[in-house]
Amino acid sequence: MRKITLYMQSSVDGIVSDPDRWANISDEILEDALQMYENIGTVVFGGRSYPSMAQYWTGAEQTSTSELERAFAKKINEIDKIVISRSPVKTTWKNSRNVQVADEDALFAAVQKLRSSKGGPISVEAGVKLWQLFLQNRLYDELWMLVHPAIAGSGQRLFDVEDGARLQFLASRSYENGVMGLRYALDRTGFI
Repeated sequence: MRKITLYMQSSVDGIVSDPDRWANISDEILEDALQMYENIGTVVFGGRSYPSMAQYWTGAEQTSTSELERAFAKKINEIDKIVISRSPVKTTWKNSRNVQVADEDALFAAVQKLRSSKGGPISVEAGVKLWQLFLQNRLYDELWMLVHPAIAGSGQRLFDVEDGARLQFLASRSYENGVMGLRYALDRTGFI
């Protein structure tokens, strides 16, 4: 069974939407992400977030002024990518495909099929609604959050879900720019 990690940026007040307003991605963070990507087999995006991610990272491999960002772009461009959506999404990004799900049952089936397929760990990287579905239905093994030193005030909150869950602490890291990296495992014995 492949491990599923929810990987995201968050403000201190739990906002995960519009990170361009408050996120500060440093070289340290990119280095850690690049290291994580050495083992990742598949990256998952939601249908709304996919187009902007595809456009940015496809271009960044050639146009970024940062050598580290170009290396990261090259890596993410090579990795298998899945777009989970309710409606068709045109997949223009190299090594990407669309998996359409009509409802939560179809999502569960798609996730189970992906989890039992061959390959390295799976990283669910974007889409507030997609993250919330994974959280609410406990379709993940680990949560890796980069908490940025900002209060966004408004936007979509990650933990706007009906049921809670207990987590087990795995690791933390503080970055020079004030970002805190937090890693937790889902405690499947301790639901709230």
